[in-house]
Amino acid sequence: MKACDVIVKERQRQLDECKADLLKAIRDGGKREKDLDHKVGVESMFNEWVRVSRGDEGIDDKEASSMLVELLDEAGVTASQPKAKYQDVKLTEKEKERAWDHREKTHEIRRLTKELVGRVRSLRYFTVVRDLQKQREEPPIVPCPVCKRLSVTIAEVAVLSSCGHMGCYECVKACADKEECVYATSKVCKSAARALNIVKAETLGIDDEAREGSGKHFGLKLEKVIDLIKSVHPALTPSYYADSNPFAQE
Repeated sequence: MKACDVIVKERQRQLDECKADLLKAIRDGGKREKDLDHKVGVESMFNEWVRVSRGDEGIDDKEASSMLVELLDEAGVTASQPKAKYQDVKLTEKEKERAWDHREKTHEIRRLTKELVGRVRSLRYFTVVRDLQKQREEPPIVPCPVCKRLSVTIAEVAVLSSCGHMGCYECVKACADKEECVYATSKVCKSAARALNIVKAETLGIDDEAREGSGKHFGLKLEKVIDLIKSVHPALTPSYYADSNPFAQE
């Protein structure tokens, strides 16, 4: 429990840092764009990026797209209409250097945008894992966007580690076979999911608060392995095993 909670907090911290870096880069890009817009004969790469980011397609993940639009709004950056045709504008050498610098720094903004998508998906996955592990008397309600069932039983739920989206196992697998997220059709997520990304919810286990932190070794799985070894080899008494296994010293 504690280990997974730490991972969620770390992923949130990484996402927050990425957003802060991207916001600064967007603000700087907006200033450069205003300074160079009337001097460039074609649409700049930065303006194109802003226009696409604010468009209906977004950046391949609905949640990340919403975050990016919020950052653009906070930075006060909007996209201007692209010029109808190429305009032959003569630039000084200094202006050419600034235009090139603007282009290169837009590449960095694009890289941060991809990182934002990755951070959002990673946090979503580990948050979903914790939500599934924290189930008690009432299991979480998981809908499937493909077969349209509003509540899939935990035994049937599958999670994609590539993006953190869930659905029933059959639908998730069918989409993964096409290298798509289960939410691809609804355009919520365009992650390239594969069969190896499928994690069945029932394999994640359920929190056991009564024994959390009170294990003899390094987790329930290792304890089960130890119990299995003891059952197969009765001669391995607890004292014998503790003396021969450095992992059992604690």
